[in-house]
Amino acid sequence: MKIINNLLQRWYLPISLKFLSLIAYIILIVTGLMAYSTDSAFLKQLRNTNLGNLIVWSYWWPAIVISAIFLGRIWCMVCPVELITTFFAKIGLKRKRPAWLLSGWAITVFYIIILFIGIQGFAIHRNPFFMAVYLLAIVGVSVIIGSIYEKNTFCRYVCPVGYLLGLYSRLSFFGWRVKDKNICNSCKDKSCIHKKYQYNLNYKSCGVDLYPANITDNSDCILCAGCLKTCSKYQSEPNAERPNPQFTYIGFANGLFQMKPLKMAELIFVLVVSGFVISEIWSEWKITDAYLSFLPDLVVKPLAIENKFGSGFLKGTILFAFVPFILWLLPFLFARLAGVAIKFKAYLVNYGIAFIPIIAAAHLAKAVLKSTSRIPYFEYLFDDFTGVSTAQKIIEGNITLQQTPPWLNTLVSLLLIGFMLIGVWLSIKVVKHLNVKNGKEKSSKSYYLIPILYGGVFLIMLLVWRWF
Repeated sequence: MKIINNLLQRWYLPISLKFLSLIAYIILIVTGLMAYSTDSAFLKQLRNTNLGNLIVWSYWWPAIVISAIFLGRIWCMVCPVELITTFFAKIGLKRKRPAWLLSGWAITVFYIIILFIGIQGFAIHRNPFFMAVYLLAIVGVSVIIGSIYEKNTFCRYVCPVGYLLGLYSRLSFFGWRVKDKNICNSCKDKSCIHKKYQYNLNYKSCGVDLYPANITDNSDCILCAGCLKTCSKYQSEPNAERPNPQFTYIGFANGLFQMKPLKMAELIFVLVVSGFVISEIWSEWKITDAYLSFLPDLVVKPLAIENKFGSGFLKGTILFAFVPFILWLLPFLFARLAGVAIKFKAYLVNYGIAFIPIIAAAHLAKAVLKSTSRIPYFEYLFDDFTGVSTAQKIIEGNITLQQTPPWLNTLVSLLLIGFMLIGVWLSIKVVKHLNVKNGKEKSSKSYYLIPILYGGVFLIMLLVWRWF
């Protein structure tokens, strides 16, 4: 850790990494825009042969999910969008943030739009052109928000990616903390939060409304290392113990077991994500995918909705809201039948935490599945960045993709089951801690249905699909 923190004091880190990721971001957008198609059979191959789409959905997205679970919001440290929105905030209007932004609902609504309309309506994860449009939209929103509001508003109050990583980083081994709070208490210059440095691109004070000495979890810190730099450089009274902020080991799942209740906007976000990961895992196997599609098709087909916006929103509502809501509701109903007196809202904001480790484990499993299953496409990727020619050759039978070796399939299967078992185990521990905290350890056993039912949705499917 000492080496990493020493490096983060250098002027070129992490800002140079942001510029590199910005170049990569532009390349991914360009290659996506060069591969337009409306043919569903062609897109089935093109999504894996196009450089942009393959990297974004099969490697970049899985990588940031995995890194968040183990390292916290480390992606935010190198995110190019943070660089863009910070620049526009520097030259923008710098208006105060309204209450609707501070509430967290902007992120939840933005995420719902992406899932319900982007994923379900326009299949941005399966169409390289729409993937590129989605990446451009993220940049566009960050520019608008940065141009209007003060400091780093987009990253803390609008970006759904950062919000999701903040949830998963509750499991992380590492986080951003200060070495000694006494140093912060005696500090007179407060350079880490000083207004003078708010709009610097590198040596800057915190732009997401945090005071380093008060950080106790990984939810909001974007690991920009600005406070580390200012603490080191702008000292009114030289102190050998500074810089005080640092990236450090905090212990596995430290944030999770703080049992910090979810806010309402955060709760809805977690509920929707819990439905999304069911869709992500169940869609991997044809049998469970058919079951998953049954209810949305039952509702949507009779209505004959041709508009992608309408049909996507309705399907998304069923898959990402209604289905998980039923799973969330059942433990509460059983608890009430067992005589446990708790209001539904109190149950949701407190016991909703128990879903997070299972959601993270399922997302981790999906990341491994995607990354390993797409390896055969790399052989042809760099000869055809757009993937158009390669996709056509695969369809015509001129290219036969190599099969994944049996040993890799076995290893992946073991990892998937292992991830889910750890997720269920953590969920059980969370429920136990909450029951003890509420003084209802014996009477609240019904809440163990959270890991049993929700974890079972993934475990049973994976066991049958991968082993039987």
